[in-house]
Amino acid sequence: METNAVINQFIAEGLVGKAPNTIKSYRLSLEQFADYLDGSGANLTTFARSDVQFYIQRLETVEKRSASGVNRELAAIRSYCRWSGNDAAVADIRVTKPAKLTSKAPEWIDKSTRNRIIRETDRKRNKRDHAIIMTLLGCGLRVSELVALDRDDIDVSERKGMLHVRHAKGNKERYVPIPADTRRAITQYLDQRADAIPALFLSSLGKRVSVRAVQAMLSEYNVHPHQLRHSYVKALVDKGVDMATIMSLTGHSSADMVAWYSTPSEEEKAQAVANIFD
Repeated sequence: METNAVINQFIAEGLVGKAPNTIKSYRLSLEQFADYLDGSGANLTTFARSDVQFYIQRLETVEKRSASGVNRELAAIRSYCRWSGNDAAVADIRVTKPAKLTSKAPEWIDKSTRNRIIRETDRKRNKRDHAIIMTLLGCGLRVSELVALDRDDIDVSERKGMLHVRHAKGNKERYVPIPADTRRAITQYLDQRADAIPALFLSSLGKRVSVRAVQAMLSEYNVHPHQLRHSYVKALVDKGVDMATIMSLTGHSSADMVAWYSTPSEEEKAQAVANIFD
């Protein structure tokens, strides 16, 4: 069976329910692994454990891939091996362990930067950018989650609001309360819409906005989407919200990842010792 046919069958049978980005990533990983195998006289139906080990070593030493990148490639191969009944080919594969989370604090935006972005987007006649900014800041969404939102995913009234994240990382749905300022921003934007398109946020062409378009818009204000999500989690941590609640709100599956946000920034450390002997 040809390589493409094998990969297509694996995706159809072995990746049922996986997110589109995961499927795309696994396909690319297997295509690259198949190219390597072809150069060594094997293919996706005949390779053995040594083929996998040598491939991993090549990624680490020749291609200089990061530990996390190598592990992503191996994850695809492991999944394929489970599906094809070739678990022996990935038994005890030696891989460089990824580095632990850095002790450096994640990058979030300070209050003055946050207020500047809110003011600048609010002043624009078209309220879409302001609604996007306020949703990212007020609900802590990943951009991929934001662009997948439909109108039906939000329930907003004058006093409360709830956002249903259906397309979350790892296919884990969650509900996120919508704060008042974000509710107001979304309502103002939708009031400008005269269409019946299901997507919550539209591009200038009247289609669902893309991740790249949101990233480009945010770059105009010199911020990255991750900074807004980090700011959301940081605010929750600073308010003393418990770990379980933060994980539920953000969709984080690791308490270690959430704990990372408790790491003080360089500015916070400087402020802590500024007047230490006064």
